Amino acid sequence: MKKWVVFVGMVAVLAGCGSDGAKETSESEKNTKSASTTEVSSSTTVQSSSEKKIELKDVDFQVEGTNYKMKIVDRWDVVEDEEFSFAAENEDKAEYMMVTGVKKTDVENFDAIKKAMKEDMKSDDEFHIKEETIKEEPYQTSHYAGELYSFIGNTEGVKAEVRFYFLETETEYVVLNVIGLPSFFEKNNDLVTEMLNSFVAG
Repeated sequence: MKKWVVFVGMVAVLAGCGSDGAKETSESEKNTKSASTTEVSSSTTVQSSSEKKIELKDVDFQVEGTNYKMKIVDRWDVVEDEEFSFAAENEDKAEYMMVTGVKKTDVENFDAIKKAMKEDMKSDDEFHIKEETIKEEPYQTSHYAGELYSFIGNTEGVKAEVRFYFLETETEYVVLNVIGLPSFFEKNNDLVTEMLNSFVAG
């Protein structure tokens, strides 16, 4: 699967939002690059099936200079990528997570970002969305309110489920993008919820 095909359009949208956005984004990316992503501790979650339990690990990163932390799947490798505030993957299992965001003061409102990104995803020639699978619903984590935008599609012959969690924090509009095979979400929906609930500034 082309790793970031579903997310590249959003970066362009975010980079163009607000005045002096590019300058601030560039500074933030430098901060993000220099900030170390550390594993602090681990916890375990048991899958509903008889499969091996999946462990979670803690990671720290910055979004536009603000410190955030969350839990991610232990088997995911943290990837350095200047286009994102945080990125992790298990390419062998076609599982990916990307995080990015903008300062709330740099954009008109969150709805504009969500609308532009959704339109961009639908127009992506390399990822073919099954229109009937698109879902848009309010989403609430333990810390933030927002929206979940999800769909299933195909890229390079691989069927994938894509979830965008749009969250409003105190200082940023943040998007957490999780991509995986549909079976990953079917088996690990509670695990994904646990990861989202662990996302918090601090």
